[in-house]
Amino acid sequence: MIRRLNADGGATVKVDVGPGHCDGPEYSPDGKWLYLNTESFSTEPGHAQLARIQADGSGFEQLLKSKTVDWFPHLSPDGQYASYIQFPSGTVGHPADLPVDVVLVSTQDWTTSLQTWPLFGGQGTLNVNSWSPDSAHFAFVAYPLTDSIKD
Repeated sequence: MIRRLNADGGATVKVDVGPGHCDGPEYSPDGKWLYLNTESFSTEPGHAQLARIQADGSGFEQLLKSKTVDWFPHLSPDGQYASYIQFPSGTVGHPADLPVDVVLVSTQDWTTSLQTWPLFGGQGTLNVNSWSPDSAHFAFVAYPLTDSIKD
């Protein structure tokens, strides 16, 4: 369940996204959609997938079906691109210290990655929208692996 709240306050509005765990909701740049990750499309515990729902609560849909555990879809300000993080299949939640992929897609085709960056990371790698205002760049965090002998 997601709840919306007007920026100037007031009552919250429930947005039903099914029975599974959901996380990371954010509005599309035009304000028409909420993008999120949810377990509502899977019977496998922890198997989060990317989805969107219209802000009025209609049109709930899965954006792609994958074997990976996909979290935190973030749209560019112009709405043309999105970034998200892929955890290995079987991951429950979004833990730290895992090999993950940061993925860039066109919002016209979520099933085909434009670029993928494999890295060591997880929790904190791409939790929040980090697109530049001109939609030309986005930031993410990789965890450095240190050599304890050198450090």
